[in-house]
Amino acid sequence: MKKIFYILMIPMLIASLFVFDSLDVFSSKAAANELSKFEGNIVTVNGMGAVKVKPDIAYISLGVETFNVDAKKAQEDIAKQMDKIVDTLKKNGIEDEDIKTTGYNIYKTSKYEPANLGEKKNRIEGYIARNIAEVTIRDIDKVGNVIDLAGKAGANIINNIRFGITNEEEYYNKALKLAMKNASGKAEAVLSTFGVKPEKPYRIIENSYGAPIVYRDNAMMKASMVAENYETPVEAGELEVTARVTVEYKY
Repeated sequence: MKKIFYILMIPMLIASLFVFDSLDVFSSKAAANELSKFEGNIVTVNGMGAVKVKPDIAYISLGVETFNVDAKKAQEDIAKQMDKIVDTLKKNGIEDEDIKTTGYNIYKTSKYEPANLGEKKNRIEGYIARNIAEVTIRDIDKVGNVIDLAGKAGANIINNIRFGITNEEEYYNKALKLAMKNASGKAEAVLSTFGVKPEKPYRIIENSYGAPIVYRDNAMMKASMVAENYETPVEAGELEVTARVTVEYKY
C-alpha cells in the first residue's frame, strides 16, 4: 500500500515543480513588461565633444647622476650639483614650491673578474648617485630656457617633458556641452524615421573626464650640448579635451 502511495506522489511532485517554474517565468516576464510600460520606448545614443586648447603649464623631470668610487663622496658631489641647479632655477623665476624631489638613490656598480680555478669574484667598482626633481613651469614659453639653464648648471638628466592645462575643467565643460549637442543630433536623426522629435533626455551618463597630458620624448643632456651655446627648441602644440556621454530619450 505504501509503494502505491509513493508512486502516486512522484507525478504530483513533478507537476507541482513545473507549475512553480512556470509561475516564476511568468512573474519575471510580467515584471519586465511592467517595467517596459513604466519606462516606455527608449532610444539610446552616444555623444562626443572635443575642444582644442593650447597648454599653459609644463612639467619637467630633471636632475643629476654622478659616479665616484666612494659612496660618501658620490653623495656630496650630487648634493652640490643639485643645489647649484635649484639655485639657478630660483634666480630665473621658478618658485620654491614648483621644485620637488621625486627620486633619490645610490647604488653600487660591480664587475665580475676571473679568479682561481675558473671562478669569478665580484669587485665593487664604485657608486652611482642620482637625484631627480620635478619642475613646474607656469610660463609655457620658458620651457626651453629652463632646460638650458638646468643643463648649464650641471643637470645631465632631462626626462618626461609634459604639457597640461591649468583650468582643464573649464574646457572640459565646453566639450561636455558639445557632446550633449552631438547626442541630441543623433537622437533627432534616429527618431525622425518614426516622425518623432526627441524631448528632454530621460537619462544621461557621463563616460569620461579630464584633459590629456602630452608627453614629449625623454632626453638625456649631453656634456657637449651643455658646453655649446645651445638653445633647446620645445613646441607644446595643442591638447584636445574630449567628453563622452550616453543619453537616453523616451519616445
